[in-house]
Formats: sequence, C-alpha cells, structure tokens
Amino acid sequence: MRILSGQAKGRVLKTREGKGTRPTDSRAREMLFNILGERVQGARWLDLYAGTGAVGLEALSRGAKHCIFVEQNAAAARAIRENIRTLDWQEQGQVWQSTVKSALKHLMDNGERFDLIFADPPFVRPQELGDLTVRLDNCAELLHNLGGRWPALLVIQHHWKARPRLSQQFTATQERRAGESLLSFFTINAAFEAVDSVVEPHPEAEPDLKPEIESAESRNAD
Repeated sequence: MRILSGQAKGRVLKTREGKGTRPTDSRAREMLFNILGERVQGARWLDLYAGTGAVGLEALSRGAKHCIFVEQNAAAARAIRENIRTLDWQEQGQVWQSTVKSALKHLMDNGERFDLIFADPPFVRPQELGDLTVRLDNCAELLHNLGGRWPALLVIQHHWKARPRLSQQFTATQERRAGESLLSFFTINAAFEAVDSVVEPHPEAEPDLKPEIESAESRNAD
C-alpha cells in the first residue's frame, strides 16, 4: 500500500501482518481526496477505525495539520506508529490504541475540535455502523470548527447496502460509491452550531486506553 499524493507520494506503508484489517482501497481513497481538494490543507483530522492508517497518513501527506488515529487492534496501531516515525510525522500524528467509544468520550471531555472526522467501521460487523451514528450524535461538538475556512465535515465509509442514520444535527451533502464502499458526507446543521473555540492538540498527551481494551478482551474470552 502506498501514499497516493502529496509530500510522501509513492511511499510504501507498513501494514499489520495477517487478516482482520480492511484497508480503504486506493479507489475510495483517491475519490475521497479528489472531493475534499483544498480543504485538506491545514485541517485537523480524526481517523476512526483507522485500520492501516492509510487515510489519515494520506491527509498528512497532502497538508493536513494534525491527525489522531483511533485503532483498537494492537498490531495495527503499532504499524501506524511505525509509519509515522518513518515519515518523521511525530508532531502531526497521534495513535490511540482504543475503542472508538472510549476515544470519543476522551476527546469530548478534553474539548477537542476537528475540521474533518473520517470513520470506516468494519463491514463484517454491520451493527457497528448503527452504534457509531449514536455515538457521533452525542459528540457532534467535535465538528464545531468555528473560524475555519471550510465547514467541518463528517465522512463515513460503509457498505453500499447500509445507510448511516444520523439525527437532524447533521445534514447529508453527498454520497459517492467505490466498489462495495459508499462514502457518505455530512456537515453540522447550522441550527445546532455551538459558540465555541478551536482547541489545539496536545501531542504529548496521548492517552493510555489500552487497559480498558485488554479488560474488554478478557471479558469476551470468559
């Protein structure tokens, strides 16, 4: 897997060994960034279910200011960290080995704000899309980037037969299909915009959420 464009164009990305991580294929990635265009420049990104990290790394290559990668799988999270080190992007990228549920709560508690949230829940667990939309409805403030050049944007990649059902806080703007994937784009409904300020990231404050994951895995094993 390679970065398609930007500062690191052509660089090969390390991915986790074995099965279980579905990367965002190059067609969907290229379509996504063709649609986003200049709005990538200087943006703060949140990459949920980051998997290989290809989307967030592509964003950094194309000029995004910062990206937080949220990935529960330990091997996949290690691979993203290694790619960040290899590309010398430690100041621009953070990797949180965490469930999406815990990461969103932590981000809300810290008052974080993003220009773009990209989410790619696993196709093999259809219920995850429904759970994600409920959590995003409760975390809509994360997309309040008042003062930004572009409206904050939520992009969900999902199977084309599924449909994310968000509340009226979000307005659907477009859909684009790439193979089995559908990219759905949403902005925050202006009626729900909050008067708030952008909070800068704190790269040194990468939370250690691994114990919670290990506890959950232990319960599942029982």
